[in-house]
Amino acid sequence: MQTTEGSATTMTWTAFTSAALFLVCCGTQKVLAEQAEKQPETISSEVLIQASSSWKGDQYKYPQGTPMITVKTILFQPGAKSKPHSHDMPGAALIQEGELLCEVTATGLAKRFLKGAVLPTTFKNDLHTCENTGTKVAKVLVFYAGAVGLPTSYYIQK
Repeated sequence: MQTTEGSATTMTWTAFTSAALFLVCCGTQKVLAEQAEKQPETISSEVLIQASSSWKGDQYKYPQGTPMITVKTILFQPGAKSKPHSHDMPGAALIQEGELLCEVTATGLAKRFLKGAVLPTTFKNDLHTCENTGTKVAKVLVFYAGAVGLPTSYYIQK
């Protein structure tokens, strides 16, 4: 009898232990799943802009030649205004600080861009200016998709 009772006790204890381990594992998996939901992705991405034309509607076309990407930071002091200029390549600008008023010289078409704005730059022979109309320095990060030997800006009508 002692052997049967001992076996029954052992089997009960084993069943109890197995059930307890199962519950602990289920609880641990739930906690790990909840923690995974709370953890941000280690790498994430967000499209800021995709454009086939400029902020004023110019259709982009890539220049001929060996491709060259140019990235610039441009600082505009309060009240500073660029000379009239144009670009022969697609580009994009991120207003990191401040604000800019961009205006097409010939037509007077203008648009104000504030901190955080991402814009497709103008294209081809439309001379335009950009002016810091704010009271703080405007910081602009500009990307140009150009070609070797091609300046990013022209200051006269071509």
